[in-house]
Amino acid sequence: MDNRIAKEFELVICNEPEQAQSWDRFLSQCPEAHIEQTNDWAAFKQIYGWKPVWFWITRNGKILGGAMIQTRRVKRFAAIGYIERGPVWDHGEDDAMGLVIKALSRVVRSMRFAYLVIAPPYAGGQLIPLLESLQFRHKPETLPPIGVGRATLLVDLRKDVDALLADMSMTKRQNLRRAERKGVRVRIGDGADADTVRELMWTACRRRGLLPAPSQKDYFDNLWRLMGHSGKVKFFIAEIDGQPVSAATVMVYGGTMQLFRVGWSGTHDKWNPNDLLHWEMIKWAKEHGCRVFDFMHILPEHARAILRGETVKDSYSGVTEFKTSFGGEVQLLPTLYYRSFHPVAHFALRMGAARMIESGMFRNVLGGALSSS
Repeated sequence: MDNRIAKEFELVICNEPEQAQSWDRFLSQCPEAHIEQTNDWAAFKQIYGWKPVWFWITRNGKILGGAMIQTRRVKRFAAIGYIERGPVWDHGEDDAMGLVIKALSRVVRSMRFAYLVIAPPYAGGQLIPLLESLQFRHKPETLPPIGVGRATLLVDLRKDVDALLADMSMTKRQNLRRAERKGVRVRIGDGADADTVRELMWTACRRRGLLPAPSQKDYFDNLWRLMGHSGKVKFFIAEIDGQPVSAATVMVYGGTMQLFRVGWSGTHDKWNPNDLLHWEMIKWAKEHGCRVFDFMHILPEHARAILRGETVKDSYSGVTEFKTSFGGEVQLLPTLYYRSFHPVAHFALRMGAARMIESGMFRNVLGGALSSS
């Protein structure tokens, strides 16, 4: 920051969750904030090798914005960083975004990251020109982290229930009635259901020929232990004759319910358990004050086609059709950006990034470190 900014504003950097409680209080007042910037999420990621660093700027004791950076050492020779759905700033302060980006530049340069990725917030499109001015580059999909959402489907829960039903396809409404008629029941789970949720998710992945992601056996146990009791994480389970058939893990924060992971046994398809599972989640979210239901993970090429009024048919189009049949608005998300602040790594990325990516060397070094993100 220049001298004028340094005199007017205070830059705070901390490494301890206890000191970062004021950051959580700031987030709770920002309607655009995401759960991935909270202390609870930082504590969860620490289990899998990430160390959080927070920075924010204040003016007259008031936080204007900042970010939680997940950091990690790779092979003992380099540090990598990941800002997930950040930075965050007070949209009511005209100069806050620019000041936060200046602070970000100062902090990440001092930490000399060999590789830093930024996944901006949903409402963070304004950040892109500023990131590009700092020599951040559009992250190729081949570079980790892989699979971060680049488009989504948002359902406006401020509508009444009848309007939400009217927004659905006729087939979806018929499926809901059939599921209820056949006796599908959806209940809210707790920590004792973590293994059931995991097994159903892993089963769904195996059925589609995918590796489970997340792959850690204790992932859902830890999610519940750290965020279940506060209500930030919930399990919903669809049962037939008392047997779990499908399940979902959702994140609840800032007036939004995010559909985090879904699992399905692959059985009782004609009973439509997945349709009723999602509808019960949507109703619960509305009844408990959420403004938005976020389906997450619409393929960007599907999203662009939908926004053009076109239809895409491929191996994943059934998933997109399932989600969009609930209504809602498709939204493209800001692209991810990356940069190195370590002189040697920065030079290597600039001069040979394409060759390194194609050879797989860079992916192999970083992929394991970022695989649990």
